[in-house]
Amino acid sequence: MICALLHRYVNVGDLMSLAVRTERAYRRAGLRFDRVLAEENVVPSAAEYVRVLTSSGRQLSASSWRFLRAAIKWWIAGSISEREAELFTRLFGAMKPVPIKTKRPPKRLPISLVQSLVNVLRETPRGRNKRIAADMLIAGPVVGLRPCEWARAELNGDVLRVQNAKYRPGISGNGSHRELVLQWHVITTEQRDAIRRLLTDLKGADWERIGGNIRRAFNNAKRRLKVTGEITKGQARTRLYEARHQFSADAKRTLDYAGGEVAGAMGHRAAMTAHSAYGNRSKATGTLPVKPTVESVEKVSEKSIIQLARSLAKAAAYKLGFAGASGSERRESMTVSPPSRQRSSDSSRPLTRPSNGRRDNGPNTS
Repeated sequence: MICALLHRYVNVGDLMSLAVRTERAYRRAGLRFDRVLAEENVVPSAAEYVRVLTSSGRQLSASSWRFLRAAIKWWIAGSISEREAELFTRLFGAMKPVPIKTKRPPKRLPISLVQSLVNVLRETPRGRNKRIAADMLIAGPVVGLRPCEWARAELNGDVLRVQNAKYRPGISGNGSHRELVLQWHVITTEQRDAIRRLLTDLKGADWERIGGNIRRAFNNAKRRLKVTGEITKGQARTRLYEARHQFSADAKRTLDYAGGEVAGAMGHRAAMTAHSAYGNRSKATGTLPVKPTVESVEKVSEKSIIQLARSLAKAAAYKLGFAGASGSERRESMTVSPPSRQRSSDSSRPLTRPSNGRRDNGPNTS
């Protein structure tokens, strides 16, 4: 899903730089709303798009609202004008639709959970979608590919060449391709076989067409484990994409994180992307048996590497100070005041655990 929908505000003046998958998703959204306006016999305009988009009482997550905003703006810019697209942005912002609260995905893939899911998926020898889902759980944490990237990845000896799904020149992606050097002597036989099968099974495949069936097989396996009580409610929210989050966690522990190797391995232009949005290194489960090529790392933004280095240094200093504090000082720092219109700090609530690698509103420690 994440490969098909790029939840990002786009610049209407850079229409041609959209990833192909993103453009398809935006076009489908635009056509869908155009059909609604046609049925009402209404001329498309910024105001009418906003009306249709917000009048039906849609209950959507924040990311879904961002996607629709970006998609319709892109569609208006191409079908009407850029000025009308900017008007749509202002009108949509004034409406301020309230997103529904959604529970966060785990952003981790424990080995025990992988084994349980793989056992269910491989109970029967037949079933291509089950086989692919199982292989993604095994190979994903090793190489970190997005599900849709397997279709255009090539293995030459010990180098895996991957076409970056989110590459947009100067905006996202560390080039059109990234390369990973695989350490075959570290990779297990099961992982090696899963990698090779995926490259064969998904070669040239259209993930938008087959992805739903593979996710369905995966979700059915989760459902079975949940019914029998073998996984928790939190684990039941696991997605295939968690394999990439686990790769990030292991990469942060194994590679030169501050030097941009994690970004290079994941296909990111900005080194801060993995820092702010991907699996925390505290969830690492082992040593990563792959490394990005020098060329892939060189394509990571130097400015973002400097920014990441500063952020990591700040986090390290913060953790050092927190560890050196007395017990009473730590307990005091673990309480924060809730927001108040009167800006009063009379009431406070304890922070039971860090959130997103942060403690007491401190720096990101992921």
